[in-house]
Amino acid sequence: MPVAPPDTPPRLDPVFLTEDDLEDLASFTGLSRDACLERVRAFSSEELAEAWRRADPKTPEEIVTFYGSTDLYIWELMQWHASPARLPYWQALSRLVHHWPAQAGWRRVLDFGCGVGTDALYLATQGYDVTLVDVPGPTFEFAKHRFRRRGLSARFIESRSPLFLPDRVYDVVVCFDVFEHLPDPLTVARKLVDSLRIGGLMLQQGNFGDEGHHPCHLRSGIKQFGGLRWQIHLAGLGLRGADGAMVYRKASGVERLTQRARFIVWRGTRLWIIRT
Repeated sequence: MPVAPPDTPPRLDPVFLTEDDLEDLASFTGLSRDACLERVRAFSSEELAEAWRRADPKTPEEIVTFYGSTDLYIWELMQWHASPARLPYWQALSRLVHHWPAQAGWRRVLDFGCGVGTDALYLATQGYDVTLVDVPGPTFEFAKHRFRRRGLSARFIESRSPLFLPDRVYDVVVCFDVFEHLPDPLTVARKLVDSLRIGGLMLQQGNFGDEGHHPCHLRSGIKQFGGLRWQIHLAGLGLRGADGAMVYRKASGVERLTQRARFIVWRGTRLWIIRT
C-alpha cells in the first residue's frame, strides 16, 4: 500500500541567492526579478514530487524523459543551492580549490548531472576547464544560459541515456545528488571512476534515502545502497576518502587492491573493516 506523503514538505531559505542568480532566472524565464525571487522562496519540494507521481516513470527512458520535460528542477535547485543546508557541498568545493587548484594540474573537471550549473560556474571562475553533463531539457538549457550570460566558457554534453560514457580522462569528477536518481548507479559510478586519472578526485554525495518528499530517489537504489553501503561500494571501485567529507581519491597499486579486498570481505561477511 502506498504511503501518503507528509502534509508539510520542508522549504529551504535561499538566503545566499545573488543578484547574478536573479538576473540568470529573469533573463531566461522572462519573469521579473521580484517574481523570480518570490518563486524561489515559495518553492516546495512537493511540487516536484507530485509531478513525478503524476508521470510515474518506470523505465530508464521514461525517467530521462521526465527530467528533460520539466522546469521545476530549475526552481528547486536554485532554492537548494542558495540555502545554508548546502554548506557541506560548498566546503567540499572550497577544499578542491584550495588543495587541488587548476594551476597545479587539476584543471579538467567533469560535472556529471550538473543541474542548473551552479558548481560548474564556481569552478569555471576558479580557472578549471569544466565539462557539464545532463539530460537535455529546460534545466540544462538554463545551465548553458547562465554560462553565456556571464561570459564563461565550458563544454556541454547532453546525455540521453542513464548510462553515460565519458569520452576523455579527467582530473576531477563532481557528482552531487545524482546517483540516487539513476536506475543503475553503480555502473555509472564505475564509468566515472574509469574516466579519472590515477590519483584523480571524485567529489560525490549519494543521498540514498527518502523521507516522503523525494519519490524520484529510486527505491531500488535506496534498498541496495542506503546507509553506509554506498560508501562501501565506492571503496570497491578503488576510491578512498581524501581530506574531508564528499572528497574521494582514485587509489593506485597496493592501496587500490586493499580497498578492493575490504569490499570483498564485506560482501562475504557483511563486516566492514575500518581504516585509520
